[in-house]
Amino acid sequence: MSNANKPNVVVLGGGFGGLEAAFYLRMKLADKANITLISDKDYFLFKPNTIYIPFGLDPDRLRIDLRRPTNRKDIAFVKDSVREVDADRKTVSTEGRKLSYDHLIVATGSGMRPEEVPGLKENAQTIEENP
Repeated sequence: MSNANKPNVVVLGGGFGGLEAAFYLRMKLADKANITLISDKDYFLFKPNTIYIPFGLDPDRLRIDLRRPTNRKDIAFVKDSVREVDADRKTVSTEGRKLSYDHLIVATGSGMRPEEVPGLKENAQTIEENP
């Protein structure tokens, strides 16, 4: 439950980095902060075991619903896509709401988009290039 007298920590990302950050902060801060986790998915996918999918493992068995562990740790969970972070106003806008924060952790994972950096696609070797 949110308390206006406590600092608000917003964590963006429901993968390993975001979950570890949120859970670690809850462990270290106990009830001294409000913690909110925002993810565009309502589940965590345990990626290390995805190597077994080609051998018949049902991918749904690797999904962990984020609501259960966040509820257990008193971490507010918001399933939504982040559209904007306003560092000056200390707000995060999602498709459905605007949240204020005192501290922000961005742990949204990686995704290669070499076309977004001028010259990168033409002049650099990345893990997405085919030899």
